[in-house]
Order: sequence, then structure tokens, then C-alpha cells
Amino acid sequence: MSSSVLSLSSPSNSQIQQAIPAKLLYALVQQKASGKLVVQNPFDEFVYWQVYLGDGRIHLANSANGCTERLNYLIGGTLRQKGIELPSRIADDYLFLSDLWKRDIFSFQQTRSILTQATQEALVQVLSLPKASYRFNQEKELSELFLNLDLERTINPIKHKIRYWWELRSYINSPFQRPLVENWLTLRQNLAKNNLHGQHWLKRLHHCLENLNCLYEIASQLEISTLELALMFQPMVKTGEIKMLPYQEIQMDDRPLVAYVDHREAHQRMMGYSLEKAGYRTSVLDDPFRALTVLLNSPPNLIIINTDLPDMNGYQLCSFCRKSNQLKDVPILLLGKGDNLITNIRTKFCQASGYLNEPFTPQELLGRVEEMLPANKVGS
Repeated sequence: MSSSVLSLSSPSNSQIQQAIPAKLLYALVQQKASGKLVVQNPFDEFVYWQVYLGDGRIHLANSANGCTERLNYLIGGTLRQKGIELPSRIADDYLFLSDLWKRDIFSFQQTRSILTQATQEALVQVLSLPKASYRFNQEKELSELFLNLDLERTINPIKHKIRYWWELRSYINSPFQRPLVENWLTLRQNLAKNNLHGQHWLKRLHHCLENLNCLYEIASQLEISTLELALMFQPMVKTGEIKMLPYQEIQMDDRPLVAYVDHREAHQRMMGYSLEKAGYRTSVLDDPFRALTVLLNSPPNLIIINTDLPDMNGYQLCSFCRKSNQLKDVPILLLGKGDNLITNIRTKFCQASGYLNEPFTPQELLGRVEEMLPANKVGS
């Protein structure tokens, strides 16, 4: 790659240009360039990688986004052993680690070791990218210098990882991507079929997938590398069982989830509107057999069941829920016509938490919901 790709004397050298990152970085090293290279993942507008250079040496490589997720993946376990919990949001992982060094939590050598590992992990991602947008700023921005690495020696131990990620790009383009699974049961069966992991491992994976965690977060929870995770997911991404979403710093919806089982469309609309307006998330299900499967796999905070369901009545569905470990402690409110001795007996027999006689007003419904979710009242 000729030096014409990047003119270091140009006043506009911080403008966005395009190049293959591997060739670009080697050219910068050969030119003994100093400054910060920022590369955008061409498949994901939310993902940027940064490489800091000084006289053609690598001073640091890291991500410009998702610092908390990535740092937790790299050293979360080490920090927890020292009694340190990562903040919910870290704007700059380098400054965070530099501060830990200044506070004598890590020695200079320990900080160097951590930053070397983090730099190699970032270089794997940068050097496995195809043609991408970049900008180069000649201003030096690092306040403390921990690393002064030779590029070739730094990447020699990780060349196999670069090749793997290069091959994975068609399916999984970054450890920041978020896997979306629409049918957990099918995925679980496929994973269990291979006898690779136990139930506890699968439960942790399911929790991560429900939260739309990125690969860094999932790998942290499962205590495996992002490359192992990506290679495991790749066949299922190829078949469409898993869809890979772009990275975006999303706010998770932590409102209480209320599941409502009823085959009557008018009641579904009324219930969904009333609960959503009051600040609850809703999951509306019309078939009791499918509802049982959904509830077992994704237990809500509260279940509301119409007693007059086809094929399986609400009392039976409630009984089945109570026999499962996942749902035995979830509050269940039954809705039915008739408030008499028989309905009271059947309600107690199926171990429902309460019964609301129809017809009722939205205010009556919400009053009962708040009674059953005292710790989850929506007030903010």
C-alpha cells in the first residue's frame, strides 16, 4: 500500500476516507505515523475501533463504544476478585484503567498486561474488517503511556483469530452484535442435542438472549471467548434460527411484565390498552396450550387468565402453572363470570392468587394488579 492512501501532511487528514484497515495500519506503521486512527465497522454504524500510534508503534487499541460490555468481558472477573464492580457506563476504558493504576489497584506492570490483552483483542477486530471508513487525527491524546508495541510482534499470537473473524463476517460482524432468537425451544433442543452444555449453562444463555445482550455480555456470562460463542452461533445464524442485530446502546424495558391469556379479541385490546397506559408491559396470548409454553420459558411478573378458555379452561391452566418450578410463585389473577361458592372453591383449588368477577372497570382491574405487584408499582 503506497503512502498516497494517507497524506499525513494534509490539513484535512481527519476527514473520513476509505481503505482496508489492515493495509492502512501497516502503511501508518511504515510511515512511523503518530496519532489516532478511528475505523468504523462497515456492517454496523454504531461500532468504531480506535488505534493510537506513536512513531509507528502501537500505544493502544480499543473500542469507541460499548466500553463497559467489552471491559467486563476482558477483566470483569479480575475486578470482582478485588471487590470492584464496573460502573453501569464507562465512557473511556483507557481512562478507567489509568485511574485504577493511579489508585494503586493495579501495578504499572498489571496495567500494561491488561492493556496489551485489550489492544490485541481490538486489533483482531480491526484487522479482520474489509474496506471501511476511517479518519486519522495526528493529535496525540493519551495522557499516560503504558504501551509501545511493535505491530507485527503484537499480532503474531492472534493471527489465527483474525482469520476466523474474517471468515465469520458474513454472518456475525462484531462481538457487539445482539443475537435475537424467536424460538428458544428449538434452539435449546439443538444445543442440548449436541450434549455440549448443562441445564445451568443453557439457563444463563436464555437469560442473556431474553435481555438482548451483545456477544461480549453473553461470553462474559458463559465464561467463554467471543470467538467460541460466534463459532457456536454461526450455523444457527446461517439457518435463520438466530438473527444478529446491530449494536446500539439500548435501554432495556424494565417495566413489570403482565401476561394475559384470553381468546376474546375485544378483551385483549381493552386489557392491553389499560395495562400499557398504566405503565406495564403486556404479553397477550390466546391459546392456553401455547400460553403454557411461553409462560414456562419467559415467566412474567403477573399472569391474568380468563377462566372460560377453549380446550383448557383457566382453572386448569392455573393448576398447570402452579405445578412448575418456574411459575409456582408468580401471582395469578383469574377473570370470570360469577362470584359464588363454586368459583371460590375452584379458585382456591387451582391455587390462584385472586379472582375478579366480570364485568369490571379498568380501575378495578388496575387496583387488583397493583395489589399483586406491590414491589413493582409504576411510579416513575
